[in-house]
Amino acid sequence: MEAFINKLLESYLAELICSKRLYKLRHNASELARKISRKGHHATFYFDLEDPYSYLMLPVVEELEIAFQISFDIQVVAPRDASHRPEQEALERYAMLDAGYLAQAWGLEFPTLIPNQKRLRTDALRLLLYARSTTAEWIQLAKETSDAYWHGDFARIHKLVQQNRLLDAFDVPEKLKENTDRLYKRGFYLPASVFYRGEWYWGLDRVYLLRDRLKNMGAQEHQTLLYPDWGNVRVPSRPNDDVNLFFSFRSPYSYIAIARIALNPDDYPLEKIHLKPVLPMVTRGLPVPKEKKMYILKDAARIAHFEGIEFGRVRDPLGKGVERAISIFLNTPESKRLDIAFRLLGDIWARGCNVASDSYLKQIAAEFKLSEPAILNAHASRGYELEADANRKVLSRLGLWGVPSFSKGRLVAWGQDRMPLIFEKSFK
Repeated sequence: MEAFINKLLESYLAELICSKRLYKLRHNASELARKISRKGHHATFYFDLEDPYSYLMLPVVEELEIAFQISFDIQVVAPRDASHRPEQEALERYAMLDAGYLAQAWGLEFPTLIPNQKRLRTDALRLLLYARSTTAEWIQLAKETSDAYWHGDFARIHKLVQQNRLLDAFDVPEKLKENTDRLYKRGFYLPASVFYRGEWYWGLDRVYLLRDRLKNMGAQEHQTLLYPDWGNVRVPSRPNDDVNLFFSFRSPYSYIAIARIALNPDDYPLEKIHLKPVLPMVTRGLPVPKEKKMYILKDAARIAHFEGIEFGRVRDPLGKGVERAISIFLNTPESKRLDIAFRLLGDIWARGCNVASDSYLKQIAAEFKLSEPAILNAHASRGYELEADANRKVLSRLGLWGVPSFSKGRLVAWGQDRMPLIFEKSFK
């Protein structure tokens, strides 16, 4: 009984945290407080020299300052906490590939071949960690420094060192750690991020949310080019290639991806999409710290609100719920799998249902005209483990580990944000 009550309380608490009304109320209250205090729009940008997403954000932060009445404080960081960044080597390899696609979509420059530039790191950080008088001055120098660093251009770094004031080399580790610790203490873990009045915006993928928030607050001064065009991206696939979608019932982003497909069937080649369930990261030995889980929940909620997808009353399916959800899915005819995945995920992430209970399974069996005994006992054979593990191995061979992930021909991508890339169609 106590466990049931705790689950129920967690569900209603999640609904409150994810409430669209509360989300707007926080924005409005923050803006009212800003106006009362007569402060301008001010944000903090966290930049990591060795992070490709930070590299891409530099001209975008510059554009935000031009287009909106907003100023930035810059923090140069180097977050490398393994608990927040599982599969570090795979992440770095994938980030380079992904950043290349992002650069094409946003019309930005990005190096296609990275030489060994580690010897330039200290001098580059000496330039970047030194306080500049204006954000514009820092961004201009950061663009030059980062470009030289990422291209392994010793001569340019040397010239910049000669021409600019810079931090003492002995002070670099301490200053970098101080800034990184400040990022963690704020409850976040990713570079290339903007923190604006209580909310985090990671990389190019969340610029549209910051842009729209500032626009709603009346902060826009000029027209902006902060819109990606995924039609500009050259991809190693063909439009008629089949798409594998790897997902987890414990992933809110998986729910959003599948909801987008299920709610907009005319926009997707349904007959070519193959759903591949995997077990949650935590059951695969990949850590998910508390602050990361909280950010993911809030971030998924605001994306769902933006997309018009029901979200909020969450019932964590970890354990028996995941086992039974995968088993139900695998025991459903192929023609109904998208519908049942959407239903199960919606019941987990929007309606707070206990998908592990017998009464719930009986209801699902009746609605989808499935064999009730087969559904109730589907997980007993443990066949779902073999299927989920086989999908995990395929995902690993693709160089990925998180969900939702996609493969299409030789194109691989991670995250529901890459659906325009995979399906070669812009949705925003």
